[in-house]
Amino acid sequence: MAIPQTEKENLPQDGFTVCWMRFVLALTFLTRIPIPIKGKVTPEDMRASMGWYPLIGLGMGAVGYYLWLWGNIIFPPLLSAAMVIVLLEMFTGALHLDGFMDTCDGIGSGAPRERALEIMKDSRVGAMGAFGAVALILLKVAALAAMTPQQAFIPFVFGWMAARIVPVINVALFAYARPTGTGGAFTEGKSYGMLIWSIITMLIAGFLYHPYTTFPFMLAIIAITLIVQSGIAKKLGGLTGDVYGMGIELTELLALIAGCVLVKLML
Repeated sequence: MAIPQTEKENLPQDGFTVCWMRFVLALTFLTRIPIPIKGKVTPEDMRASMGWYPLIGLGMGAVGYYLWLWGNIIFPPLLSAAMVIVLLEMFTGALHLDGFMDTCDGIGSGAPRERALEIMKDSRVGAMGAFGAVALILLKVAALAAMTPQQAFIPFVFGWMAARIVPVINVALFAYARPTGTGGAFTEGKSYGMLIWSIITMLIAGFLYHPYTTFPFMLAIIAITLIVQSGIAKKLGGLTGDVYGMGIELTELLALIAGCVLVKLML
């Protein structure tokens, strides 16, 4: 991944400026909010920006939840759910969805490692990628529409938070499968600092809302995603930026499905 262009390469930066720049880096990478970045951006800044991922995910989940809540006042639940899921995908520029489709194409092809990586790098979408995207959106919409607003709060808000913790774990625990690529700037000289900070953020958020439910819920869906990604890493010799995106999408889906399962078990 190329380091973002900046307005002033040698702008003096104090602690607050660096912190703000890293927040903007995270926000503009995970969303399509156009905020200019001032100052020189280094690979270290790119890695450190991941510390903001959980909070940005929490914010996205909260915004999506309340849009869906208000949409239910005007539209039928199924239509409201579909509109919000589509809006959230648009808000991210379908970046993670693109990674999900590429991963489906590469892994679904059954090809050897090198060929699978070539397929994933191809900008064209294959049959498995198209099928995966349709299935993903359908299942998200159906799962969200099946829950009441009260039932969906933790899966939606904290599920989106958990999804943004997954790539932080990916960078810390898995090798990068390519010499260069979208995720390359995040993996060079990696440390466990951002992983520790993300876990602390997750713990604090869970404790503030519902300590005995929220954190175990996030931990469970993250664990399932990591199991799936471990299988992919075994095949590819590591993960790629596409698989990072796939992990985000899969965790969001698992959060909504897990919410439905919990509702069913409690009936």
